[in-house]
Amino acid sequence: MDSMLLVRLWAAAAWADGKMHPAEAAALERLIAHSDDLDGDRRKRALAFLKSADVDPREVRILPPEAREGVYRAALGIVRLDGEVSESEKQFLGKLRAVIGLDDAVLARIEKEPR
Repeated sequence: MDSMLLVRLWAAAAWADGKMHPAEAAALERLIAHSDDLDGDRRKRALAFLKSADVDPREVRILPPEAREGVYRAALGIVRLDGEVSESEKQFLGKLRAVIGLDDAVLARIEKEPR
């Protein structure tokens, strides 16, 4: 799986409320640090998403269903990290839900998983 796409989607979720909470930044930094396919320039580009992110959630469609489940689960986790899900974060999740191509039952199951 392309780690850069995951970084971009995680960053978009983190920036959905217009700010990057320290816990969100730490999670994103861990993802980047543990992504073997991000080295050199790709790692620098990935780290730039700590400063801003403008990502189209439709990009998730290129991933297989299992990976899309993981992306949605991660996006939920990222927006919940700071203890508050803002209206803009809810809007981002709504856009992601609309394009992710997963059944409503699957999405509901993911949303009910313990944090």
